[in-house]
Amino acid sequence: MIPEEFSSAASRLCTACGMCCDGTMFQIVRMQPGDVPAELGRLGLKIRCRDGEYFMEQPCSGLQEKRCTVYERRPVRCRLFNCQQLGRLESGEITEAEAMAMIIETRALVEKVRGLIVQCGLREDGQALVERYERVASTPVNEALEPELVAVRADLEETMRKLKLQLNREFRLPPGSP
Repeated sequence: MIPEEFSSAASRLCTACGMCCDGTMFQIVRMQPGDVPAELGRLGLKIRCRDGEYFMEQPCSGLQEKRCTVYERRPVRCRLFNCQQLGRLESGEITEAEAMAMIIETRALVEKVRGLIVQCGLREDGQALVERYERVASTPVNEALEPELVAVRADLEETMRKLKLQLNREFRLPPGSP
């Protein structure tokens, strides 16, 4: 694919997706050499430090309507990341339409998980999706008093399992990748 053509397609796919920034794929983004945590914090990003290591919490506060508001000044790791869909598009393994179909299918799973989490009583609170799911999953349910919640939780567990598999198979880079 011609670089300019790839760049345009990648832009369209990224703005349709946003899962690498919205707390779906990642809980944190580790700061890299070249990142200036204080500067990124002044941009409104949620920069934290634990054990001397800086990271940015997800969902990214720079993401507004699936668009990066700090794109030109985003962290190094964000600049370097290309999901598997973009890699496959660039190598010619898939078309833009195929990548878009996978994004739409995966976003539907994300929205279903979010809706089921709300049905379980946890409202949107700015945490990454996995953290929200784990909070719901770790809360005991009284099956005798809340039988409908048992069914919702079972659906949530199955949908989250499907989502994690799809994210790993279709979007996240394999361990050890740059």
